Amino acid sequence: MLFLCLSTVVASCAQGPVKPPLTPAETADDSTTQPPALQNARQLYQLAANYQQEAQHYHLLKAARQALDEQDYLLALAISENLKRSPYPMIVRQNTLVLLKAYLATEQHQSLSLLLDNTDVSTLDNADQAEFLWLSAQYQLAQQRLLPASRSLLQLEAQPDVLQHYPQYAELLWQSLSALSDSQLESLRTAASQNTLGWLNLAKLSRRFIGQPEALQQAFADWQRRYPTLPAQQQLPAAVQQLLSLTPYQPKRIAVLLPLSGQFRQHAQAIQYGILAAASAGQTALVFIDSQQDNAALSQQVAQAQADFVIGPLLKQQVDRVSQQADWQWPTLFLNSKDNQAAAKAEQFYFALSMEDEAAQMAQLFAQKNYQRPAIISASNNISLRMQQRFAAHWQQLGNPPPELHQFTSKAELEQLISTLLETDHSRERVKQINALTAEKLEADPHSRLDIDAIYLLADPVQTRLFKPFIDVSISQTAPRLPLYASSRSHSTSLDVTDLRDLNGLTFTEMPWMLGEQNSVELRQQYKQLFAEQDETLQRLFAMGFDAYQLIGSLRQQQQLPSAIFAGLTGQLQLQPDGSLLRQLSWASYRNNRLLPLQEP
Repeated sequence: MLFLCLSTVVASCAQGPVKPPLTPAETADDSTTQPPALQNARQLYQLAANYQQEAQHYHLLKAARQALDEQDYLLALAISENLKRSPYPMIVRQNTLVLLKAYLATEQHQSLSLLLDNTDVSTLDNADQAEFLWLSAQYQLAQQRLLPASRSLLQLEAQPDVLQHYPQYAELLWQSLSALSDSQLESLRTAASQNTLGWLNLAKLSRRFIGQPEALQQAFADWQRRYPTLPAQQQLPAAVQQLLSLTPYQPKRIAVLLPLSGQFRQHAQAIQYGILAAASAGQTALVFIDSQQDNAALSQQVAQAQADFVIGPLLKQQVDRVSQQADWQWPTLFLNSKDNQAAAKAEQFYFALSMEDEAAQMAQLFAQKNYQRPAIISASNNISLRMQQRFAAHWQQLGNPPPELHQFTSKAELEQLISTLLETDHSRERVKQINALTAEKLEADPHSRLDIDAIYLLADPVQTRLFKPFIDVSISQTAPRLPLYASSRSHSTSLDVTDLRDLNGLTFTEMPWMLGEQNSVELRQQYKQLFAEQDETLQRLFAMGFDAYQLIGSLRQQQQLPSAIFAGLTGQLQLQPDGSLLRQLSWASYRNNRLLPLQEP
């Protein structure tokens, strides 16, 4: 009712004035309609009916601001929602911040996303820009929309007296920047100011020299000389200051436990090559030990190697066995996931190429995009089904109802599943029934259901290349485009032109190494010369080995600084409280018969 009443009030302005319109300045001198000194928002709203045209909108805006102060958020929302259609540019401009606050207070997530995506901050009043950017960044960070949050905060940096008005600014900016991928950081350089470049370069050097305290200190000193207008060290975020002062692991000898014999020998060698490539420029001694032995033999060989750090084992059973050994005395980076029932230990870390992490990342993206009814289609194998269950669990943890879950085992079953899922089979049947009742043949395209707003496919590359064309021909031409997503299981580097054309429009997660991102181009070229025929599983394990060695220098910093991110070949790696490394992958999409990197979210 309130919305209807307000719409009537706003619409009445177009019917011509009952008395001459008043400007905001003139209303202050109108003794006959001057409101009392202290009035609440609802009284101000009622008094707005005494005015016409722009003056009336001005008083409605005043009532909305008062409603926010009084925490009468529904009234503020109703007024500001109507005022966004005001014909007066000044009112629309001043209403934008009020509308943002009302959306935030009433948790209008879809409206918030539209407002933030479609608002050019430079068009707002100067007095409103800083607060709009600050509130936007806080909301985007809470929604894990790190790239737009970083953009908002970097825009805010250009406002006067930012640190004075927003003491948490530097902490929030660093929290956001440190979680971005290298490619996302690079995307922020376009038309960047000098100060923005300073923050981006600080984020870059903190990654490049993590685990190298002397080089990090030298790089930071150079950074301060280049950007004297940015905060001094004592004013930088606490995480940066700690990063500069912590002493990392700097092992002289590393024991690497891998299954160098048996059926996993080829996988172990791929990881071994990655570790050797990462260590080629350093002075650390590596001792490779076959992990296909009992604990006593492993402990003896590690001790004989005089190792001060251990990488491995790789196999889950061996990881569980070694991690639970009471007298295991070496700091260790295990190459598999942690037993959830086991207690965390201070110097035990777990690095796995977890497919379940990909599924959780996709659920997070769907929530950020405000999808309401996703469908998850999975091949009937253990890995895909585990990913499907992880997506569903994380999706519900984010406060959403259970998603639709579907499985298939063959091409024929996949085609029938798509027809059933989109209900085009029912549409075709209705066309047949109508044709049976009429003399003339009915020409009609089957209609697909419209309530599904995204599909997540968990399948291998061959199944994915079958799936996408099935979807394309099953969706009505008049229906909105249905977003299609997949995991790294769907991606292959050996696609031909026909495959690329069939996959146009598909978005997926993948490790940076397999996408040939900028920070790995030179290494990728060297790798292809040495291992031109390696399959993609071994390529991923090579990247895992490379990251495992590089990670050692950052583990202590990540242990002390939960926000610290290691930008690796396998993804953005963040240490969790239990010692596990959470992996965030890069995004890519097939567009115009090409594979292109994508900035999501």
